[in-house]
Amino acid sequence: MKSALAGTLERARSSFDTISLGQKVVIGLLLAGLTLGGFFFYSWITTPTQAPLFSNLAASDASAIVEELNAQGVTYDLADGGSTIMVAKDKVYDLRLAMSGQGLPAGQDTGYALLDQQGITTSEFQQQVTYQRALEGELAKTLESLAGVNSAVVHVALPEDEVFVSDKAAPTASVLLDLAPGTALSGEQIQAVTNLVSSSIQDMDPDQVTVADATGQVLSAAGTGVTAAAGDARSQVEQEYENRLSASAQKILDSVVGPGRSVVSVRADVDLSERSTTSKTYTFDEGVPPISEQNTIETYEGGGAPVGGILGPENMPDAAENAGGGESTYNKESTTSNNAVGETTEVVQGAPGELNRLTVSVVMDQAVAGNLNQQQMTDLMVTAVGLDEARGDDITVASLPFDATAAENAAAAMEAAREAEASAQMWSMIRTGGIAAGIALVVLIVWLRSRRGAEEEEDYEPLELDEEMLAELDRLRVASTREEVQLDNAALELEAVERAKVRGEISTMVSERPDEVAAMLRGWLSESKS
Repeated sequence: MKSALAGTLERARSSFDTISLGQKVVIGLLLAGLTLGGFFFYSWITTPTQAPLFSNLAASDASAIVEELNAQGVTYDLADGGSTIMVAKDKVYDLRLAMSGQGLPAGQDTGYALLDQQGITTSEFQQQVTYQRALEGELAKTLESLAGVNSAVVHVALPEDEVFVSDKAAPTASVLLDLAPGTALSGEQIQAVTNLVSSSIQDMDPDQVTVADATGQVLSAAGTGVTAAAGDARSQVEQEYENRLSASAQKILDSVVGPGRSVVSVRADVDLSERSTTSKTYTFDEGVPPISEQNTIETYEGGGAPVGGILGPENMPDAAENAGGGESTYNKESTTSNNAVGETTEVVQGAPGELNRLTVSVVMDQAVAGNLNQQQMTDLMVTAVGLDEARGDDITVASLPFDATAAENAAAAMEAAREAEASAQMWSMIRTGGIAAGIALVVLIVWLRSRRGAEEEEDYEPLELDEEMLAELDRLRVASTREEVQLDNAALELEAVERAKVRGEISTMVSERPDEVAAMLRGWLSESKS
């Protein structure tokens, strides 16, 4: 086994000695590249993928967990300013269980977990305070689950229950949000925060919630009655309406004067108020029988004259004989009918988004719009945006010279960028071509050297050796490949004398014609290998 290995190494060394210097350099560079690539590949394969063990840790909890990891000899990395601890992905769950067994992270009991700590001797005041703290903690946990909110602090002011008070104070709440860097809450998100807090507390209105961020900016103020969400909704509706009308008008202008030759600005005043109108209408259909009917008849019959006239002496008792007399009759009849009357109640709910006023401004480049009919362009814009003069809408169309400096600078910058990109591509191609040409040149040089060596070997003239020299060289070649045969002393001495003579002649020939001898020896080596 050792002899075979030694023979293999000897043949490899002999083959390496026969190649040229250029081939040796190329082989060395290839081996170095393979070694370096293998090292990086092994490092990438063996590096464990990391995952967060805990995140959003307090400083005390992070310090305790790091000490425990150091004690266990676990490799870790800190992220997010030390609030997140990263460990190998395959060890996350085991380490979490181990840290939980050590009571880490300790944190603080918040939320409804505080109610589990009450004892028998807890007073009513302590119960109220604990309930308030638990409510604040639960609300803070809920708000921290929102995207972009790192932490939240909630304070609730609950009024005391009083028996003999008719006007009870309303509960209020304040929320402080620590937002992630680069995060800004929209109006709808702020409205969601106020609704979450107010819906979790009895008898609390969303207007009684104050929301602020960590920079001290008030996002929603209590008692204002107007939330940021309403303002954002109004702005969004107006902006969408304006963009839609501007796009309609701009499409027409681009077709007439060309892209970039006109500007359309639309300002819409949108009413987002909600209105409700209720109206009642009563109707009566002829021929419909009444629901109820009542008749009243009065009759009077008498023999004397009724007392009447103007109060005066003539109506005194002593003047009765002067009064006229005779029989009298009195009849009275009345009818009351309750007819069926139809009643119609109509409730009209006005949808928000009514347009109060619309103003449009159109500016065209004088260089291309000087020959256009201004009135015709105005009529086109009026039709495109749906202008209503009766509503108070207004439009202005003007032709003015445009400042093309910014466009020219932008075009020059784009042209310079294209030239730089083309130059970079050209130099990249040159570098790639140079590298390819260098490699091809090295291969060509190595090939030419090997070819020239082969030609030199082929050009060597055969050595003129006598039979004794050829026999000696052949014996030396055969003796190198097999074990020598044991001979007696006389034969050895005779053979040694002849060998010394022949070797002297060979030495003389080698010194005089070394190239021919080397070519012949290489030929013998190739024959022996084959």
